[in-house]
Amino acid sequence: MFMTIEPKDHHFHRLLLSSFVELVKKNSALSHSFQNHKEATFINFQDKRRMIFGGALLLKQKVTALHKKIGERITKLASKKGEVWTCTLNLQLKNNKYPIDFESISEILYRDIYQKLTEFGIKKKIDYLCMVLEPGEHLCTEAIGAWPYVFELSSHDSLDNLFHGILSLTRNSLKPCKNPDNSMDYSEIRLAA
Repeated sequence: MFMTIEPKDHHFHRLLLSSFVELVKKNSALSHSFQNHKEATFINFQDKRRMIFGGALLLKQKVTALHKKIGERITKLASKKGEVWTCTLNLQLKNNKYPIDFESISEILYRDIYQKLTEFGIKKKIDYLCMVLEPGEHLCTEAIGAWPYVFELSSHDSLDNLFHGILSLTRNSLKPCKNPDNSMDYSEIRLAA
């Protein structure tokens, strides 16, 4: 169902990746956030029979490239190079021929893509991803997928009209704790290797 495509393998999957990148480019703010997609890892999904496709684009970026409020919260979590893993999603259901239970299919897809993201986190030795999503995708991850965000900035509160958040890749992970001086303790959290 899902296929992980690392940058070194992009040339084997040009058609599949170009379709996904075109979906990202439709939103100029999202396109701007992920303009260096040649260095991205893709987790793609395709079910031609039911006409369902999409996936995730994962890209290591400098903290300075993120929304200011996200950057403030993750500065201590970044790698020594000041980088974190970012992610956006796009799942499409283009089925006009077959009856489809949108909610059931969506629940399975969002559950499975979250599982693939956790596997990516294990492989890269990270506990969190910085998410940048269109409002509809965010709603699906939260309402349908019940994804464990530890910080959220709604599309209404961002100038680019996109959702920005920090997603836990370990449901049982330690959330940042407040110290007595109200500062945040991130000592157990890994965001970039």
